Amino acid sequence: MNFYNQVGIIIRKEYYKFKIFMFIYWLMMVSTVGMYTMYIADAGFSKKEISIAVSIFTFSTFIGRNLIGYLADRFKSVKKILFISIIIGAIATIALLFSKDRWVINIIILLWGIFFNGSVPLSEAWYIEVLKENGDQNKFGTIRGFGSIGYSLSAILLGLLLEKFGWDIYAWYILISVCFLLLSILWIAESKEVKFYKAAGGKRDKGDVSVKEGLAQIIKIRPLMYILIILFMYFFVVKGIYVYLGVLVSDSGGGPLSLGFAYFFDSTPELISFFLTSRLLRKYHSKNLIFAAIILQIARLLLILVFSSSLAIILMGTLSGLAYGLIAAVYKTYIYELAPEKYKVSCLGLGESVIGLSGVVSAPFFGFMIINFGTYASIAVGLAIGTAAALILAGNIFKKSGRQGENHGITNNMEPPLKQLKK
Repeated sequence: MNFYNQVGIIIRKEYYKFKIFMFIYWLMMVSTVGMYTMYIADAGFSKKEISIAVSIFTFSTFIGRNLIGYLADRFKSVKKILFISIIIGAIATIALLFSKDRWVINIIILLWGIFFNGSVPLSEAWYIEVLKENGDQNKFGTIRGFGSIGYSLSAILLGLLLEKFGWDIYAWYILISVCFLLLSILWIAESKEVKFYKAAGGKRDKGDVSVKEGLAQIIKIRPLMYILIILFMYFFVVKGIYVYLGVLVSDSGGGPLSLGFAYFFDSTPELISFFLTSRLLRKYHSKNLIFAAIILQIARLLLILVFSSSLAIILMGTLSGLAYGLIAAVYKTYIYELAPEKYKVSCLGLGESVIGLSGVVSAPFFGFMIINFGTYASIAVGLAIGTAAALILAGNIFKKSGRQGENHGITNNMEPPLKQLKK
């Protein structure tokens, strides 16, 4: 066996490890990110208190993602920072076994937001870096897809267990899944210690520019600023509805199993989008695919309003999953395409911050809507915002339809960023 075959086998084994890691990571995450709103509702929280808890969780997630990312860069260790973050989140979970006081639960939710949900970008950055170094960016969807499988199956399993044994098993389920997650992290070597990670070589923009410079570039490049506004509106609605999914299902008469099925139908279709996006990008422009994702979300919210039942919320999650997998896989490429060479990484980071900020703002907004006007009124408002985003983007697409390549698949303007990513 020659050297290149040996390296290929090693790489494939590492990718296999990351698939297992993603599966277990999202298997654990659905128990906290997905189920905590229904848990605190069962614990006696009023809708106002749930809104406060969701706002705490969303804001702490925003803080956590920036803090954990900074620590990983500061200490140049993804594995150790990720491991420590999960440990801290697990320690917070143990407190659920001893206290059900509201202030204790809010502190736990705060820590979950920082150290569990805040670790999501780091979990993906760990293998995105590996894929870039080996020129395998197109494999991102297959690895991330295993996370969607874990999320889907865990949602059903946890829903069944909660229906049968009640919420007393909730903390134990989280802790057991955390143990498996920590083992999967230990199983994978730190990226800087694995020599083949640097096999592809290539010097990339590290994004060593000021925030002021990055913002100036975003404002200067109108299509870039334009798409970030559209994405802010899109994620404002999607995240605002998603964080209150437990409340929506509960208000419609559903229980933990219904919520589990809602997450199952919401995450499983992501697999289709993640696997198909690389092919779609060869045929359609990123902007058109973003527009398609918005239309899917509009259809989802409209159908929920029409049928007004927990079954509609569950089944329409399919459209949401397809839309999420689609937009998550293309918007970064589009931002990368629009940004100048020197500012590509910086604009990507700032773009992520803008999108993350949409979740921070939407949590209290939709909480206010649910408390004062009801769940379906909040969905109607989300539908209106999503429709506005679609109309704005459609106007932009049709306005530029006369330009070469805008409505005829990906032209040469898509090739440079994809090639740059492989370097």
